[in-house]
Amino acid sequence: MKGLIKAVVLLCGFSPLAGVHAASFDVGFYNYPPMMIEQDKTGIYQDIFDELGKLTGDTFNVQYYPYPRLGLLFNGGQLDIEPGVYPGWVQGQSTPGVFSVPFGKVVDVIVFAPGKAFPVARPEDLRGKSVGLVRGYAYPDLRTLIDEGLLDRRNALNEAQLLEMLAKSRFDQIVVNKAIAQYSLAKIPEYRDLEIGDVMSSFDISMRVQPRHEDWLDKLDAAILTLKRRGVIDAIYARYGIHL
Repeated sequence: MKGLIKAVVLLCGFSPLAGVHAASFDVGFYNYPPMMIEQDKTGIYQDIFDELGKLTGDTFNVQYYPYPRLGLLFNGGQLDIEPGVYPGWVQGQSTPGVFSVPFGKVVDVIVFAPGKAFPVARPEDLRGKSVGLVRGYAYPDLRTLIDEGLLDRRNALNEAQLLEMLAKSRFDQIVVNKAIAQYSLAKIPEYRDLEIGDVMSSFDISMRVQPRHEDWLDKLDAAILTLKRRGVIDAIYARYGIHL
């Protein structure tokens, strides 16, 4: 009942617990513009945590780590929160965590070199093509084509490298996060002739939280829902030129 009361109060726009029962949480980021921008300690996720702190009164201590280390730290209990996670991505990990209500989406799109675009309504439309993908990423929608040798997988270290190689005509098409594509095409003049194509997959993303903080989820969920209802999260995405 207490959790329900807290949620209702926060959704109504009040936060009497801010500064009274405030807590501090360690949050793990990695450099992934525009979601997390290490150079200036900015980005979409940082802005969302800033707004969550205003509503809840809680403190979010953000630290940047190499991406592979982030999961190890969370699984080892050394991080309280990992943002932007779809629960299905971590089901097999030692500490899957508990999850907030979704606050956004990860949308993967196909991006084409200039003049190379064609419709991709389903994965089979890529049969026989060479496609740039991030090394180590699973791409479940493309798995069958890759496993059967019907799609030539060309790996890069990350999405930034994929876009760079696409702009240099090393690839005809790649699959990347739509937010990264929109942000990069707006920021880098050499990328502006690249063409963003169809959606390949879409996942609702949440805050992945240590199970020991499960009782705090009511407060976090209420704050996220308040930000969504007020249009704050959409405005934050738009601030970085992102429209999913």
